[in-house]
Amino acid sequence: MNICKMVARSLESLPSIPTKFTKSLPCDIYTASVTEAEQTSLMRTPRPVHNAVYSHVYPESAPDPTLLAISKTACQSLDLDPNEITKDDQPFVSVFSGNRTLPDTRPWSLCYAGHQFGYFAGQLGDGRAVSLFETVNSRGEKWELQLKGAGRTPYSRFGDGYAVLRSSIREFLISEYMNALDVPTTRALCLIGTSREVYREDGPTPGQPERGAIVTRMAPSWLRFGNFEIFYSRDDFDNVRRLTDYVIDHVVKDEPNGNGNKYARFFRTVTRKTARMVADWQAIGFNHGVLNTDNMSLLGLTMDYGPFQIMDYYDPSYVCNHSDSTGRYSFHRQPSVCIFNLIKLSVPLFELIGAGEKAESIVFPDLENETKEGVTDEKTRETYRNEGRNFVEDLLNVEFKQSFMEHLQRKMNSKIGLVEHNDGDVDDVIIPLLDWLTAYHVEYHRFYRSLSNYKITAEGEDADAQKAINEWLEIVTEDESQVEASKEALKPWLALYRHRLLKENRPDTERKKQMDSVNPRFVLRNSIAEEVIEAFEKNDEQEAKRILNVCLEACVDPFKSKYDDELVESWINKAVPKKDMRCSCSS
Repeated sequence: MNICKMVARSLESLPSIPTKFTKSLPCDIYTASVTEAEQTSLMRTPRPVHNAVYSHVYPESAPDPTLLAISKTACQSLDLDPNEITKDDQPFVSVFSGNRTLPDTRPWSLCYAGHQFGYFAGQLGDGRAVSLFETVNSRGEKWELQLKGAGRTPYSRFGDGYAVLRSSIREFLISEYMNALDVPTTRALCLIGTSREVYREDGPTPGQPERGAIVTRMAPSWLRFGNFEIFYSRDDFDNVRRLTDYVIDHVVKDEPNGNGNKYARFFRTVTRKTARMVADWQAIGFNHGVLNTDNMSLLGLTMDYGPFQIMDYYDPSYVCNHSDSTGRYSFHRQPSVCIFNLIKLSVPLFELIGAGEKAESIVFPDLENETKEGVTDEKTRETYRNEGRNFVEDLLNVEFKQSFMEHLQRKMNSKIGLVEHNDGDVDDVIIPLLDWLTAYHVEYHRFYRSLSNYKITAEGEDADAQKAINEWLEIVTEDESQVEASKEALKPWLALYRHRLLKENRPDTERKKQMDSVNPRFVLRNSIAEEVIEAFEKNDEQEAKRILNVCLEACVDPFKSKYDDELVESWINKAVPKKDMRCSCSS
């Protein structure tokens, strides 16, 4: 990996002061005056928080923090030099373990609600996440840095606010892996282990403590669908509008040339970003696992990694989350779940969208001031709601599907080496291939990686198909007895594929290079992540860190034809596990 030379920034120079987010939006009144010197127990007392987007919360002190890994690519995004950091990592560790707060910063945690498994769950919020500060890099990109596992907040409910090492390793690695695959995602700067003992009911050894850890996560914004739901659930429409105005101005930039008012354009932008995100998931075989509205980013970023899985064998009905007994968040349902979640985001916005150019003149009622003057009458508001609802229904029925299918076709065409857009490719080439993968539960990633070996020779269609299934392609089925049958069943598709490639008339070598740049050779399987986790249980700390960092290096560059470390090569070449590698929501 080539990390360009940069002018290293100091930690103290990172924060943008004042913080635009906390300066612009309402704070929990019980923590508004909190400082590092003057803290309050209400900072860590689970309770309802009203009329606020966030609470000021300082991280709890972490015992014996140790830097386990740092992402060089994430450092690059912050203009930090990872080599300088590792020469003396204590200043860095003290900040990103939560043990030291940078000057003039006041950390915060978000207040939001959410629909979980289809049902409204009321106030949720950042129960163990604390945002430290905002920063802007030399390219003008804004990042908000956040600690996950930093202790209790007003939103911890029955939780302890901590994170265990096993789930922290998974989130750290997958964040950087997804970024390398060019999938919209939040990022991970570093992973810090602590000596804190953390108990989880469904941990690997019931009743026994696990090691605590803290992940420093990065995103341009951590605002999510649930931030709007919390105000709507309390009939607080003034704060719905205030939050939406902030997001339009500072997070999801307005597209003034689009149709509708700024609120309609905002929702259209979020819809398109969400459609593209989930199309990426379907293309790479990613199953999120907990696709609740409180885990949905306004920027269309994959966020809040829990029981996720990169599928091994292609199975549209696959459910990666042990806790999802109904299969609500199965792989093939992800696009429709995203539509459901977008509907839940849209409901608080109906009036603002439907009012058109009159949106600014709406005067919402105040539940605490029944004598408020000039309140817009209910009949007018109902008219606006109906107009907004109609707009959203049309948008989701037409534009979501269009954006999703266009992006999915681009991604799938790229995976199979097609560069020319053809309206018939989805029905004629892509769907038949997916049907074959489904019928035989074929290992998804090895097949696509090996497909770049396909060649068009003078020997003809039948000979090329025979060579493909016997020599060029790696076809592994979940049921080993189905391998030969799957190979024979693939021949008709190979004929279609050959004819489609002939229309483009590209050299095989050019196509192979392009396909190998989008189909990863290294796949972050659950079984590999589990090996990394077990390394911290079975080996000394230095060896475990080495294994973690070897895996990280493969995650940030997953397309290499050969890795220097034999451990990565062994991961790539070993048999795909048959055992159930699903996870639960526990972390």
